[in-house]
Amino acid sequence: MANTASIAFSIATQATQPPLFNEDLSEIIYQVFRYGLIPCISILGIAGNVASIVILTRRGFRKCSNILLLALSVSDILFLTGINNFPLFIYQETTPRGFRFSQNINYMFYILYTTFLFAHNMGLHTAMIIPVLITTERILALLSPLKALFILTPPRTVIVLASLYVLNGFVFLYYFILCRELKQYRIKGSVLGVFSHTEMYFAGVEAGVYGMIESIVNYMTGVIPISLVTMGCAVIGIQVVFITKKREQLITGQIKTTPNTPISKTTKTLLSICVLYVLCSGFGFVLTYIANTNLVENDESLKKVLSSVQDLLFCVNCVGDFVIYVGTRKSTLRTRKSNLKK
Repeated sequence: MANTASIAFSIATQATQPPLFNEDLSEIIYQVFRYGLIPCISILGIAGNVASIVILTRRGFRKCSNILLLALSVSDILFLTGINNFPLFIYQETTPRGFRFSQNINYMFYILYTTFLFAHNMGLHTAMIIPVLITTERILALLSPLKALFILTPPRTVIVLASLYVLNGFVFLYYFILCRELKQYRIKGSVLGVFSHTEMYFAGVEAGVYGMIESIVNYMTGVIPISLVTMGCAVIGIQVVFITKKREQLITGQIKTTPNTPISKTTKTLLSICVLYVLCSGFGFVLTYIANTNLVENDESLKKVLSSVQDLLFCVNCVGDFVIYVGTRKSTLRTRKSNLKK
């Protein structure tokens, strides 16, 4: 879903039809979301995911599910940090857009902008794919527990996740390091630093490489993972219902259920995280599709509103991940304490 981050940055065309949103109203909504709600939610999400990392580290990483949850927390932190790209806000506030400081300070802001953009893209792309791995792990663990122990090992999980991060790093290197640069111009005694495309970008566009990579990234971080996780959640849900009914048939009136039941807290936690992912990312994908339709494509005001809502949805997803994990963890501890008292 690489183009989800570009909705706010591609508002450059002039409207050819009456806007659905008043320009002043859309600007107010954008500023409330961008400078108010999103930063506040981001701070809460970063603190919560740091807490999740601490808890997971204490529990250890003998289980693949803990490694996947750790990676998801790291990706959430990266995204929540990168979404608050204050150098970009400074760049966009001037007319014409650009950095209006000295050459050295302009380069410093460009480096900061690139750093925040790296965190945003790395966090967004990996957070879109990791739920696919989580869903796959749970399906194997439910359908074939013995085979899952041999197939899904912690070292293999680490290798897959490391490859995912490295691959996204190479994509970012091509898109924003090799294909983009900062050019500075002197205008009436002041310096204006603006983003510009490099020769490699134009060569890639002409050869079709740039467009091909962009399409692959959009599909691999958009409709494909959302569809796979949606189907995976359905499979897990059906399997949970089947196992629950089968267990109820085997349980007699003298046998009590214990925490060591086939439907573990881990399965419920991961399933809840994936369902939240489907809801937030699904709506975000719909907003991206709407923003690229002919009705909205040239409506600057509405695109600002859609961009704000979309970013807020992804932030809520990141916050929801740690809320689900920490909430389930506390519920498990309370259950254990009550069992010990009995």
